[in-house]
Amino acid sequence: MRRQTTDIARMSEGESCLLRLDPFQLPARVTFHGWSRAGGVPQTAVVGRDGVMIRRETNAGAPLYVTVPIGSYRGVLLSVRDRRGTVRVGLRLHHANCELGVPLFEADDTDDVIAEWQAWGRALARPLLIETALGEIYEPDARIGAVAVKPPRARRANRFFEERRPRFLCGRKMGGALPGIVHREDEIIARTPSD
Repeated sequence: MRRQTTDIARMSEGESCLLRLDPFQLPARVTFHGWSRAGGVPQTAVVGRDGVMIRRETNAGAPLYVTVPIGSYRGVLLSVRDRRGTVRVGLRLHHANCELGVPLFEADDTDDVIAEWQAWGRALARPLLIETALGEIYEPDARIGAVAVKPPRARRANRFFEERRPRFLCGRKMGGALPGIVHREDEIIARTPSD
């Protein structure tokens, strides 16, 4: 990952979009208040296409750097929370270890959250996940391993003719059955009766 010193996303006051990283300008840096075994600590994460580097302060005073490959994240998680009558929508990279989760987007409105969710999924090549109000996490689309299961598509552009004729015959027109033509005429070749 290359070093990025500008465009640090932080929580802002008075905006409907509390946190937004751009999925099209990676690596992106975000500073957030995360949780570790020692309690709440400030963390800085740099999200790239191939991995995430998390910098965490420790009790000893020395920072701890953790590099996590992007493939170890389960996906981009969409969660909706109701806090004191206001709806808060959030996107984060979901990891089996909750200490390694990274927030990507937080807002008080749901205007662009689906577009952000899909853009992050495409940019990081990770599946899209949804978190229910009960905390259950599921995928909205069916998958087999890393392959998304979708209805089959036509392989060729001319599938319209599949039931009618083979592909190599599509450019030719079929003619009707010709009856055998018998010509009963005199011979044109001159022969003598002695031949």
